[in-house]
Amino acid sequence: MAAILEDTTGATFALSPEQRAVAAMLPAETSAAGATLVLLADIEGALDAPRLKAAVQAVLQAHGALRCAVLQVPGFRGLRQRTRDAMPPLRWQALDLRDSADSAAVFADWFAAFANEPLDVADGVPVRAGLVRLGETRHRLALAASAFAADAGSLHTLFAQIAAAHAGGQAPDEEETFQYAQFVEWRQDLDGGDEAPQGRAYWRGHVGDAATLSAPRLDLRGEGASASQAPALLPARFSRTQRIDSELATRLRSAATAANIPVETLLQAAWWSLVARLNGYRPFAGGWQHDCRRDYEVMQGAVGVFEKVLPVRIELAPHTPFADWAVRLGETLGAHAEAQEYWAVDAPETVAHLAVGFAVSEHAHMQAGMGTGTGTVWRVEEAPGPMPCFELALQVNRSGDTFTLALHADASRYTPRAAERLLLQLATLLDGAAARPDEPVSGLPVVGAEERAMLLAAQGTAVDFGDRTLAAHVARWAETTPDAPALEAGELRMSYREFDARINRMAHWLKARGVAAGGRVALELPRSADLLVAMLAAWRVGASYLPLDPEWPAARRRAVLADAAPSLVLQAVAPQPGDEAAWPQAVPADIELGDFPDSPPGHAASMDDLAYVLYTSGSTGTPKGVVIAQSNLLNYVASASAAMDLARCRRWGLTSSVVADLGNTALFGAFFNGACLVVAGDADVKDARAFAGFMRERRIDALKMVPSHLEALLEDDAPVLPRTLVLGGEATPRALVERLARLAPECAVYNHYGPTETTVGVMVHRVSSADAAVPVLPLSRVLANNRVHVLDEALQLVPSGGLGAVYVGGAQLCRGYLNRDVEGAFVEDPFRPGERLYRTGDLAHVLPEGGIRLAGRADHQVKIRGFRVEPAEVEATLLAQAGVRQAVVLALPAAGAAAGATLSAFVVPGPELALDAARAALAAQLATLLPAHMLPSGYTFVEAFARLPNGKIDRLSLSALAMQDAQQPRATAPRDALEFVLAEAMARLLQRDAIGVEEDFFELGGHSLLVIKLVARLRKLLQTEVAPGLVFDHASAAELAAALRADEANDVPRMEALAQAHRQASQPATTSPMPSRATQDA
Repeated sequence: MAAILEDTTGATFALSPEQRAVAAMLPAETSAAGATLVLLADIEGALDAPRLKAAVQAVLQAHGALRCAVLQVPGFRGLRQRTRDAMPPLRWQALDLRDSADSAAVFADWFAAFANEPLDVADGVPVRAGLVRLGETRHRLALAASAFAADAGSLHTLFAQIAAAHAGGQAPDEEETFQYAQFVEWRQDLDGGDEAPQGRAYWRGHVGDAATLSAPRLDLRGEGASASQAPALLPARFSRTQRIDSELATRLRSAATAANIPVETLLQAAWWSLVARLNGYRPFAGGWQHDCRRDYEVMQGAVGVFEKVLPVRIELAPHTPFADWAVRLGETLGAHAEAQEYWAVDAPETVAHLAVGFAVSEHAHMQAGMGTGTGTVWRVEEAPGPMPCFELALQVNRSGDTFTLALHADASRYTPRAAERLLLQLATLLDGAAARPDEPVSGLPVVGAEERAMLLAAQGTAVDFGDRTLAAHVARWAETTPDAPALEAGELRMSYREFDARINRMAHWLKARGVAAGGRVALELPRSADLLVAMLAAWRVGASYLPLDPEWPAARRRAVLADAAPSLVLQAVAPQPGDEAAWPQAVPADIELGDFPDSPPGHAASMDDLAYVLYTSGSTGTPKGVVIAQSNLLNYVASASAAMDLARCRRWGLTSSVVADLGNTALFGAFFNGACLVVAGDADVKDARAFAGFMRERRIDALKMVPSHLEALLEDDAPVLPRTLVLGGEATPRALVERLARLAPECAVYNHYGPTETTVGVMVHRVSSADAAVPVLPLSRVLANNRVHVLDEALQLVPSGGLGAVYVGGAQLCRGYLNRDVEGAFVEDPFRPGERLYRTGDLAHVLPEGGIRLAGRADHQVKIRGFRVEPAEVEATLLAQAGVRQAVVLALPAAGAAAGATLSAFVVPGPELALDAARAALAAQLATLLPAHMLPSGYTFVEAFARLPNGKIDRLSLSALAMQDAQQPRATAPRDALEFVLAEAMARLLQRDAIGVEEDFFELGGHSLLVIKLVARLRKLLQTEVAPGLVFDHASAAELAAALRADEANDVPRMEALAQAHRQASQPATTSPMPSRATQDA
């Protein structure tokens, strides 16, 4: 803190620990003169202004702290203080607004200036007062005092003493008033007293290992300003209040009496119980703002800085009866009060308790009025809240037998809606605790009628989308816009008339092959026009389609087909001789569709017809066939089109496999809206340059992709993004959100969510610039006719800020699983008897503004050193850090049979994390954000994550990577410049210091997304075209170098010269093999 004034005369004395704590709370740029507390009072009735001014002067004169200078003294560290012999002239401001045309606005401006004007604390004038006359019998009194001279309780004391003195009473006698200088001297004596060692030992025992203490991790809390954006002044704060009605107040006092504790302790127990629930019942540290004047009669009526924040370690098990918890807390607070002077308030061992706090004010913010015997009523309008160190604090304002709950919050961390929901939850919990104090804390309700209504109302709107199936929509477009482009695949172009005719011909062929309504057509075809025609043709005869991935292992293919029992299998390659199957097989290329009519086959389509069966992985290892009806699919496409304005998208790119439903947004979004679907070739989605060319040349204006796949495809000198981008299948990293905003600020980006069992997706969120500041994108809108609930284990609604399991119901809920029932997958809807909900297995936080934020999977939770940990929470924290493009955290077996589990972090780094020092700093930063048991034991940096066929991260490959033996054989070093360039590029992508030129890129962990990045890098370095297929066919640096030299299209001498120049610029004198994986130990 800046020095205020050098003292050269007069005796000075040290600041008290409480004053030094105030200094520590102030930002470095804030001087003592700028740290001001303000109280505003409303006075109704007769008032003698000169008499009031004299009363103010007399009351202030009685308190030495209000004529104390705070200054820098040569020879002493830090600030000191000196009391002036006499009170300086009163700094008094008066304003008469009786004749003002806009008195409210004028008063607001005056009060803002009054509150913000620095005080002259260096000269011993740490207080001022002002009186504004609003009417003949209406005044407002304002008091401002330095935070070094008075605390909130002191301002309330001054207010009461001034009111009494004006009413004819005596002002306090300075000789009889406990002075703050006496308090400072007493505190110094205690520090060296006989009881000091015992008092300090008490706090060491309570705090324990300070490193294990953490602040509550509330999902309601926002990111706030970064270190580089930290404000020079104290952050803006706001408050919300809720009055406890007299009936509940009476019951709370009765419950407190029965437990033999003060009612304030019961209220504090309820507050910490609510915070504990929202914190997942993990241990945390809270702050109790305590005023020692309540403990010492001699200090009552004194003015100065007496309030301090004491740490309260909250370890609350869900099954603990509330009354037991309240009694235990009361015992803790009593012991704290006995030892309060020995807590190092100015140099605490931990600051975790300074984030979320609790305070009590004996003077209500809007009290009923304080009569002075003159018919004049004095009422506090505005007063200081809890100490500014708290980001969130509950203050109980008590006036007689009434209570008002005031929640004060840092506006950069919490929203007003979040505070309002917290107050609703606390009031509900208090009502339950008063009625059933012996109930376990987890059993007390926190979702009251008002919040319950809001949660149940935040669902998809009811909309009638008609009874026209998607196949019928295509037929309609063939009638209304017959020449509009419907499909492009390679060189093939089809209008809606041509597309519809081909579908009908294919439907007649299927019918001739025995495919009938209720049957299934298995499609083992690549992404192509044949695939799309066959899908819709199956619907035209009342059948459903079953997509198969041509890359599936034979065993999985056989298992799926045996379970699904299709009527026909369409496959790209003719069956081999002797390849007998229990189902008919055919190849589209062999079908003469011209022999069949282009008229509809005559099936009366119904919304009850099945659309498709998709097989997903099962927890038991056996694939499950999810059955989706036409009604499910129509509701999805129609509601998604409305929510994301898909009607404006005229050229969709199909870049995903249809084996997972990720691509259905593009596929059916195009056909439902009469747009053109452009099928991307394999090369278009495996190479960044080819992808950019596909986007540009095909004029793609809409895409649906997995975030990590998109990120890899943006590794081009001139990446192209569509006008509408839908992201789904996994969490979107903050770095990608920021990158998209830079590359294409006009691009409308949507975060999309939904399990296969709920037909593609049920929630969306339009990404805004503000979302770049959150670690995980929210989901703010439920699609029409759907319901999404976040429920606890008892299937009760989770409160805003709470964590629970995601359940989905409504129009898109699948029929079930083919040929099986999966226990627990579907449950009865507790809010709609007779209807079902799907248990997704996903966890989510409920957002106070509406919507949810996903938080991983319930089945990924693990116990680390006895603590329950959700790896997705660690992932979210990692993703919020600078330079982290993607992150996965896995719980893996620790070394040793009894070692339990350990967390391993896998990170795709940006340029900011290129150096080892930056990576070490990342681990250190995470240690400041997470408790010790949530920190990864190691970090593995990779260029990209391997993907499953559905586009999601291949977690098994990461597990294998983490468990590989760190000992690698020494490898062959590069023998020339070209091999050096290739080996170096491969090593960087694999996050290794070096690899041997004979080592296989894919055996070392390479995969298709890394190939995309490798090709982009080699093009830049060697100025030559490198096809992705060349890397797949020549997987080592030596083989790839030979292939590049053998390619007649390459300018080999120029390529060799570029490689030599790069080698000379980057290679040290000698190169030796290094460890195979870039792993940082935390």
